[in-house]
Amino acid sequence: MEGGKILFAGSSREALAQSIGHTEMIDAGGRTIVPGFNDNHVHSIILGDHADVPSLAGLNAAQIVKAVREHYSEASPGELIIAYGWDYPDCPDPDRAILDAAFPDNPVVLPQYGGHGQWLNSRALEVIGITRDTPDPPRVVIDRDSSGEPTGVVREMTGNPLVIGHFFAMHASRSMRERRLRIALDDFRRLGITSVQDNSWYVPTVFSLTRLRDAGELTARYSCWSHGTMPDTIPLMSLPVYDGEWVKRGPWKYFLDGTFTTHTAWLEEPYQGESDNRGNGMQKSDVASILTRLATGGTQGAFHAIGDRAIREFLDALEEIAAASPRVTHMRLRIEHGQLIRGEDIPRLRDLGVLISAQPSALGTPEKDVALLGRDRAERAYPYRSLLDAGVPLSFGSDIPGESSCDPMLGIHRVVNRSGPERITAEEALRCYTMGSAYAEFQEEVKGSLEAGKFADFVMLSQDPTEVSSESIKDTRVLLTVVGGKIVYEAGVAAGPTEESATPGQRIAGRRG
Repeated sequence: MEGGKILFAGSSREALAQSIGHTEMIDAGGRTIVPGFNDNHVHSIILGDHADVPSLAGLNAAQIVKAVREHYSEASPGELIIAYGWDYPDCPDPDRAILDAAFPDNPVVLPQYGGHGQWLNSRALEVIGITRDTPDPPRVVIDRDSSGEPTGVVREMTGNPLVIGHFFAMHASRSMRERRLRIALDDFRRLGITSVQDNSWYVPTVFSLTRLRDAGELTARYSCWSHGTMPDTIPLMSLPVYDGEWVKRGPWKYFLDGTFTTHTAWLEEPYQGESDNRGNGMQKSDVASILTRLATGGTQGAFHAIGDRAIREFLDALEEIAAASPRVTHMRLRIEHGQLIRGEDIPRLRDLGVLISAQPSALGTPEKDVALLGRDRAERAYPYRSLLDAGVPLSFGSDIPGESSCDPMLGIHRVVNRSGPERITAEEALRCYTMGSAYAEFQEEVKGSLEAGKFADFVMLSQDPTEVSSESIKDTRVLLTVVGGKIVYEAGVAAGPTEESATPGQRIAGRRG
């Protein structure tokens, strides 16, 4: 390696011929070296924020109240109380009265697992102006009891001012946002993630990333996304100095529908047991307006779309736009998640140049998918085999903390060992986490494989996930993470991000086992 890039990749004998006097040699001992993992969809600041409050995952209502009360035991009256991760069926009947009894003097906002639902108490409902007479805003669902009173659960309310205020505070404070970024970076390098494609949205995050970069403390390469439905923030995202290697601009993000767990992903057929509910989503005409704007500027778009109806509406709009502006089919438009896709729409994705940015972590609750979709649709969901066979570009990542884990080895385990016809091989999954994600961000010439001239970002694994039994893939550990030729993580060693772990000049990192 030299200058943060791979100088040579090949046999040990050929590598030795390339070495000079100050070359550092590391023998991998026959272990496996793979390209650094590239997570195609993360929320770094929010990931760090989750670490600051209790996790509500897997808790029932009483346990949630206990955990939140203990954490906020010294909260002042009127102070916002927030914690993340509750979900059905562990907490089947969330109601504002449960939170009112425990927190009468504070607004409480508990975002649901996945982030598309919120459980509020009466004080929070009062602050944001929701009463029994409040109509559902467009694409927002206010859950109500049999008498018409709000239960405290709202779905797809992205404009909750309490949440917006909390996020603004995180992003406005340099100390708050950089502490959260460091928490996220710790997780990334421990798991061998050397690149992330981040829902940054707010320019202060990019300023902090460039500051960490300039200080030599950035241990993952960042693609920074804008929020397409917050147009005032997009020009500000052009202010930082992007370098194309460590911090680069990413696509504009849009939401076409909701999620399975909130029953708001837009489906062709109703949810299981809900004959009148197919979810909801962005209409074709609105999608077309967005696509026209992106095509005019040559800007890549990343479209959250989980349900098959949302994806069909997107493709219908894209076909019409492509007829007038063929360049749009070369812009690598992204469907984020793509969890349920009609079989007839998969070739359309390929033909229109659309890639799927998927998150195998979503496969962690198959029984919940069956309850929501029915067994037939649940087995057809996450159609990775069908996408690869059809030639649709596929990348992998996590949506952390919208999903529970960003561990690539757990993701590979899940796609290899899932039931049904859509399982794929470990080698295919590894490629989706590396070259597939590099392609999704127009970086395949410099990332995604171990070749001369590419970034020296790679990981040493305890075993080869493509050769061990499928059941033991999840036991694979990251032993070493290298970014730009520097060791940023060693198993059992707290390798700090600013440590110079290599002598100047060339390095030979070892051999692939």
